[in-house]
Amino acid sequence: MHVQVNRDTLFRAFVHSQGVIERKTTLLILGHTLLRAKDGVVTLVSTDMDMALSETIAADIVQEGSICVPTVLTYEILRKLKPNSTVNIAFNNDLAQVILSSGRSKFEIPCISSDEFPLILQDGSTFSCSFVLPALVLKNMIETVRFATSNDEMRYALNGINFSYDATVGKLRAVATDRHRLASVEVDGPDGAAEMSSIIVSKKTIGEFSRLLDEAIEPVSLSVSDTRIELAARFEKSRITIGSRLIDGSFPEYSAVLNIKHDKRIVVAAKAFAELIDRVGTVISEKSRVIKVSVSRNLLRCSAVGSAAGSAAEDIDVDYDDGSEMNLSFDAKYLLDVAQHIASSEMEILLTNPDTAVSVRPVGIDGVYFALMPLASQ
Repeated sequence: MHVQVNRDTLFRAFVHSQGVIERKTTLLILGHTLLRAKDGVVTLVSTDMDMALSETIAADIVQEGSICVPTVLTYEILRKLKPNSTVNIAFNNDLAQVILSSGRSKFEIPCISSDEFPLILQDGSTFSCSFVLPALVLKNMIETVRFATSNDEMRYALNGINFSYDATVGKLRAVATDRHRLASVEVDGPDGAAEMSSIIVSKKTIGEFSRLLDEAIEPVSLSVSDTRIELAARFEKSRITIGSRLIDGSFPEYSAVLNIKHDKRIVVAAKAFAELIDRVGTVISEKSRVIKVSVSRNLLRCSAVGSAAGSAAEDIDVDYDDGSEMNLSFDAKYLLDVAQHIASSEMEILLTNPDTAVSVRPVGIDGVYFALMPLASQ
């Protein structure tokens, strides 16, 4: 194999590979990226056995072939080469090494035969459905809900985002929850999505999808089977397919939370409310992250008591003309997370009683919903 390729294009591909591989692995091959030169392009493939990424870039092919190079080492070499330079990559059969050169720089890199590399991206015929979405729409869906995923490894079904198609309203929905809070967003279901079953996409996969969507040219394609999901996207100088195994488990039934009927409504400026929670929460210790919310006619007060740092309280004007007073306690971090993910200037807080989940929605934006369980009275 012998190829010539632009340094910046190749380096960007290895940046993408970095997110897929596991740096600490007992399988040597999983720390390598497959380079395959054929038909005027170079394809780079990386995997951790659960996720795989394939990226195709333009190159001058002097000699077709394939080889596996160490991902991190190659990335570091490319990072330090001159921008926009030409990189030569050639396999030296006698030394069983890859020779990487650019200008006066020359590196001899250990390599592994491509025959050992596991290829886990699926053939397109195995998917039950495929559909197209604008990259920005998918990115917004992910970023709206991903903060609510659980970090509890014992509840693996909560360690990702649930995607499903609701045929009753024709919507594609993304939901995340850790059982203390819930975030949901829905968009008009694209053609082809109606065949999709309920799936759970892992946090690592979601993170890589999100990063790639920042660079993707509209639109992107999603393909789903019972066990895998693949995202295909076009970039300025490459094409990428990234696929991942789905989380095998049942996502909690959440429809009852979405359909809670509340009888009290508060409207408050979203940014000002988030800043208030952040200020008041300064005194809270890590062991007790309780923040109290008291609401009366057109006034909301947040207060907190720290174990050693004293106390804090602050009022904010709200639109609330119910007249009845309500006192609730929340985990300060959870409440702040929700407030910071409101994309509109105002948010509405829907209440029933201190023992029922509180609903939060951005005013003027349809399809976005958050729920937060109050803490037991402190």
